[in-house]
Amino acid sequence: MLIGGRSLHFKNQEDYKVWADQQEKDAIGGGIFTPQGPEDYVGAIPAIRAVLYFKEGYSTEMREAIAQCFDDYQTYAKEYLTWQWQDEPPKSESENTTFDKAKPIRDSLKNYSPMKAFYFLYTSGKEKFATGAWEFTVGGKSKWQSEMGIHQSVLTFSMPVEWVEENTKLFIELFINCAQRLKANHGYAGYACIISQIREDKNEPTEAYLSRKFWAMDVGDPFLSAKYLISGIKTVSWLTAINHEWFNKIREQEALNSELPMSWFIGYDYGTGIVIQAGNLALSGSDEVDPLPASYVLLNRILKPLRVERIQAIHWGNQDTEENPLIKGYRAEAWMKRFDIKDDQKLEYFGKLQSEPKLNSKHAFLDRRVDWG
Repeated sequence: MLIGGRSLHFKNQEDYKVWADQQEKDAIGGGIFTPQGPEDYVGAIPAIRAVLYFKEGYSTEMREAIAQCFDDYQTYAKEYLTWQWQDEPPKSESENTTFDKAKPIRDSLKNYSPMKAFYFLYTSGKEKFATGAWEFTVGGKSKWQSEMGIHQSVLTFSMPVEWVEENTKLFIELFINCAQRLKANHGYAGYACIISQIREDKNEPTEAYLSRKFWAMDVGDPFLSAKYLISGIKTVSWLTAINHEWFNKIREQEALNSELPMSWFIGYDYGTGIVIQAGNLALSGSDEVDPLPASYVLLNRILKPLRVERIQAIHWGNQDTEENPLIKGYRAEAWMKRFDIKDDQKLEYFGKLQSEPKLNSKHAFLDRRVDWG
């Protein structure tokens, strides 16, 4: 139903169902919660996404680190990637091209001076404005932005839920290696809603709706919230990366081996920090199953002192309705506090934890455990 590269609205629910059956599993039509109704491109899809925050992207060393991260990601994702986007690229670069015609990221990065920020988006959407579960993005701040101290760079990558469930340790290894190369300040990985970044405004309402169905699902554009997360974390997830300086503050105050029992939690060293894995697999926090997974609640209880007090907004668009409000203002702060519990609820969640599967060697690197005391 594409004419001249433009998407069309579905006339009825049956037409939409026929279209959805032909798409990637769990794909959601574009703008499905806008007044005009769904369009015939993938506007949103659940996936497992990693987000890493790091200081700068202008140095030769860091740009090579970014390229190595993308090399590793392509090992698994290359056959699925379809489009490349750049934001305000130099004249020698294209804003948008098919992935098979895109220059290697190393070559493209050489065309950006240290004083110019860059942004690359690689998607697996069928159309150039569509999204998919395979996605890699990186935004590197320029030298002058980094030196101001009020900006930070971001790298994300995502993979289909089923792929990660079948290749769990490959995903964890990729996350740890990227965190190490980037000397990540902090980050996390788990369930997320991947929405079209080209048509973000139309698809934020889909993400807002899903956030109320899946409490453990990360929401919001990591790049837009990055400047609010320089001094603290946004959330905890299946994998949570914390730099050593912040982690040591927690370790000095908490008996981590008792607060985060080793049968369900494990830490990995990534050089400049620690990655904490909570459980074998990422959990969605489905409101029909368990919106408050014990492993996330207990980890949140320990890392809560590292969380920023406010983030201003998680959504930035204008497609806001009373029936399906975007996550802004007090709703953004409430979302960040969704795993908070009272002190007298601690034992209840330790009890719930006993029913969650214990870590096993298929889903965790048990021989690489950090002794965090």
